[in-house]
Amino acid sequence: MTVLGLLENGLFALGQVLRLPVMLALWLCVFAVVFHVGLAASASARRLVAKQKFDVKNWINGGAVLGAPRSRVAELPAALSRFMQAVQKQSVEGSLQNGGLENLLAAHEEALRRGTEVPRALVKVAPSLGLLGTLIPMGASLSAMSGGDLNAMAAHMVVAFTTTIIGIAVGTVAYVVVVMRQSETARTSRQMRYLAEVVAAEIGAG
Repeated sequence: MTVLGLLENGLFALGQVLRLPVMLALWLCVFAVVFHVGLAASASARRLVAKQKFDVKNWINGGAVLGAPRSRVAELPAALSRFMQAVQKQSVEGSLQNGGLENLLAAHEEALRRGTEVPRALVKVAPSLGLLGTLIPMGASLSAMSGGDLNAMAAHMVVAFTTTIIGIAVGTVAYVVVVMRQSETARTSRQMRYLAEVVAAEIGAG
């Protein structure tokens, strides 16, 4: 066998070795997107309730923000409540001045954005894995066809087309999740900045 033949056979074997990791990774993408769809649906349900029962302006008008009691802070949506708890903790420690409040706000906004990192990755990774899962079985399918094994060829082709469908479907659903989470993240970030401005004004007035 020539050197070129060895290289070609080696690449073919390597491609078949990658088949199992690609299939496992594609399954992980499916589980991940289902998990994030559940998170997005839960967040949407909470947001609908919050629209009826919570208004950040009314909450701010209800009294001092920085010195709000724990029961009043608990009325805030989860992300805003965590932010205000952190603000009050740093206020007690005296670390809100000299950029402390801005740094805390930036940290909480980064935490909000991290919620979209996995769906964003799935938008690109899942279709790529689907393409790999298509091309790898097609090599085996062509090999089976050359040997006259039509049943094996058909089985490989079924796997090839199925992985394409799954990869594209996962990427599409992940994109929808990203759009939904971006809207929620932007709204929460805007409310968080509003609270931070009020806190800064109260600190300046004090």
